[in-house]
Amino acid sequence: MGIDQVIAARDRVLAADAAERPLTELLSDVLEALHGVATFSVAALLLTDTDSMLPFGGVVEGLNPSQCTPFWDNELLDPDFAKFTSLARSAEPVATLSQLTDGDLARSPRYRKLYEPGGGDEIRVAFTTGASCWAVAALVRSAELGPFPAEESQSVLELVPVAARAIRSAVMRRDRATAAPAPTMLVIDSDASLVSATPGAADVLAELATHGVDIDVPTVVMAAARRAKNLKNATGISMRARGSSGRWFRLHAAPLGDNQVAVVVEPAGPADLVSIVLESYGLTQRESEVVPLLARGLSTKEIAAEMCISRHTVNDHIKTIFSKCGVTSRGELVARLFAEHISELHHAATAHR
Repeated sequence: MGIDQVIAARDRVLAADAAERPLTELLSDVLEALHGVATFSVAALLLTDTDSMLPFGGVVEGLNPSQCTPFWDNELLDPDFAKFTSLARSAEPVATLSQLTDGDLARSPRYRKLYEPGGGDEIRVAFTTGASCWAVAALVRSAELGPFPAEESQSVLELVPVAARAIRSAVMRRDRATAAPAPTMLVIDSDASLVSATPGAADVLAELATHGVDIDVPTVVMAAARRAKNLKNATGISMRARGSSGRWFRLHAAPLGDNQVAVVVEPAGPADLVSIVLESYGLTQRESEVVPLLARGLSTKEIAAEMCISRHTVNDHIKTIFSKCGVTSRGELVARLFAEHISELHHAATAHR
């Protein structure tokens, strides 16, 4: 793959972003762009909750539905190479299994459980902006093609920044305005099957489905249930997920006993939406802590005392926040973040009320 292919792939993603394509369509464009710079036959491009790193939808190609549960059991439980959580924190968010195993793919439990005998090398990608990971990808090529060439891995790496920004933008857009379903409870069995659900569950399951893979329990619900079950934490785990309509949901999964897990899916609350918006502007954790204090009207001195930092440091944070958000005053910042984004997202998340 040469520079022309990389430029064409970037242009495809930039055009999709500029056209404000719906999220699923943009992800398909990103996947086609990846096809333009690397050769593979199986792919999973999955959105992730920036807090928990659990998936909540995306686009899948060529993956057998029976592999979904083993795929996430490996990601959550097995010691292995290039875990998505590690890749998202790495300076280089692209890695190939052949490189990490020194060419001995059988050293990887993921390869032995999922890809052998027909599959070959895997390339993994974390689409990050700043400290936030918006999506991950696993691309697998057939065994006869051998390992991913270094130039293909480099081409994917060069595509990541553009694709990550486009995915972030699409995640923040609403695709269409529809009434949100009421809170729903799902009971998931040890084999990741749906045991029972409250009325209206079909709408929620359809909303959270992953494009390209036909499974009864969406990836996001299955992954949340598997993590809650294997953590053996009575209080369970929580995560955020974006539905296909652009609405945001809060999922809470907790073990019930008898190897079953309850998953409650409800519209996201304002606190969830605030953090999503702040992450979309690329604010660091420390900068995100300053924003609510600014919104409350605290002075620089008061913010410094609240956060136990110097006023000089607070001023530096404020300058950076203004720059990243494209504003010049506190009032404009509050209007930008809370009036333009939070109110719209909160309305979308609670439209059924």
